[in-house]
Amino acid sequence: MIIYLIKIILCSALLILVYKALLEKERMHRFNRAYLLGSLAFSILVPFFTFNQGTQHLPFAGSMATETVFILDKGVSEQTIDVKNNYQPIIYLTVYVFIAVLLFLRFAVNLKILLQRAWRNTIIKYKNSEIVLIDQYVTPHSFLNYIFVHADDYLKGNIQKEILLHEFAHVKQKHSWDIIFFEIVQVLFWFNPMLFIYRKALLLNHEFLADEAVIGVNNDVSAYQRLLLEIVCQQRSSFITSQFKYSITKQRLLMMTKTKSFRNALCKQLAVVPILGISLLLFSTKINAQETNIIEESKKIEVQSTKDGITEEQLSEFDDIVSSILNDKGRPAFYKLTEQKRNKLESLYFLMSKEQQEKQLVVFRLAPGPLPKSTPSQDQIESWKDPDMFGVWIDGKRISNTELNNYSPSDFDQMFVSKLEKNAVNYGKHFYQVNLMTTEYYESYLKKKKESGNKYFMGYRVPQNQ
Repeated sequence: MIIYLIKIILCSALLILVYKALLEKERMHRFNRAYLLGSLAFSILVPFFTFNQGTQHLPFAGSMATETVFILDKGVSEQTIDVKNNYQPIIYLTVYVFIAVLLFLRFAVNLKILLQRAWRNTIIKYKNSEIVLIDQYVTPHSFLNYIFVHADDYLKGNIQKEILLHEFAHVKQKHSWDIIFFEIVQVLFWFNPMLFIYRKALLLNHEFLADEAVIGVNNDVSAYQRLLLEIVCQQRSSFITSQFKYSITKQRLLMMTKTKSFRNALCKQLAVVPILGISLLLFSTKINAQETNIIEESKKIEVQSTKDGITEEQLSEFDDIVSSILNDKGRPAFYKLTEQKRNKLESLYFLMSKEQQEKQLVVFRLAPGPLPKSTPSQDQIESWKDPDMFGVWIDGKRISNTELNNYSPSDFDQMFVSKLEKNAVNYGKHFYQVNLMTTEYYESYLKKKKESGNKYFMGYRVPQNQ
């Protein structure tokens, strides 16, 4: 999750920097509006994009979920060891939710105030909008389909038509919906400092668009500029409305007189495309597909069976042994098996017919050879730190992903990454399982493999509906 949040911040920082450097000073306000909204949404979604970097041929590493069977190796436990209690995520989540709720309440209260102000005061139709006459003094501002003005100023004709046209442009172009979208994003992603820059840029873009609409009607730039200077210090409006701001007035005045260059605008618009592509490559999630050839090959090789199968009495003996080791979830706990009972199960299983074998909960599969030595790269270790994507086991024990910070590639002599099937217990908590063996553990593993005379793996069959 931390990696995801960092990617959001870095991606949004890159894209807003591009906007400031290339786009903001160009008279292509509609494109800029689309870029600001689109790039903000893009920076939130891009970490979810997943790309396969290629295929690695890795051997079987025990205790992974296949389509219907879990295969267990004595060298690797069932991996049910709990991770140590870690209260940091709970603290972080509490802080996140607390601040998000505060921001949501602030937004909801301001929204309620604006709507109540519209519903409780006199309304006059104006073009395709509604002018709301308010008793207290306010600088004209707009929200949704409403234009809020001081009642006495409006009735006495003290509000210039250019101001009403300006606010009507905000209404007509639905700028309020941009602000509502932004406020929702701010509630959910308040930790992103780039949102302050995005908000300022979006409000300025709205003013550029409204100014352009006014000038398109009256064609008197100088008169409109003088009007702006007269009212710029009379600012009194809500934080989520379109409004005049002294800090941006200079930029607006300069933009009105700026010559529009179609060539420059087109070049800069086209330059955005490769930048988005680079952002996608930088901040998306990359994974390496794993081919488990040994598993697939071992499944293709049929285990020993007989034509006639075993008797009902022998089947009952097999079932009794299996029943004696079932846990509370109805799955075999193989550590309860003695060597004698394991050998008995194996001998009975190979005397069964194929039909009888297919009905058994406990199964046997041809065992592959020892896992070959394979050392991960530092980039792989970094990618495995994402707990939403990877579950990590070291030497058969589940660890917190952050514990990988304590390891370097040279600490490991064996790795295996498997994609969880939907019937796997941990599916949804993460989607890939990483099994790592340290140098010492791998040496012990090889020694046990050599000492073990078992030709077959014992496992259990998972019903398709689980």
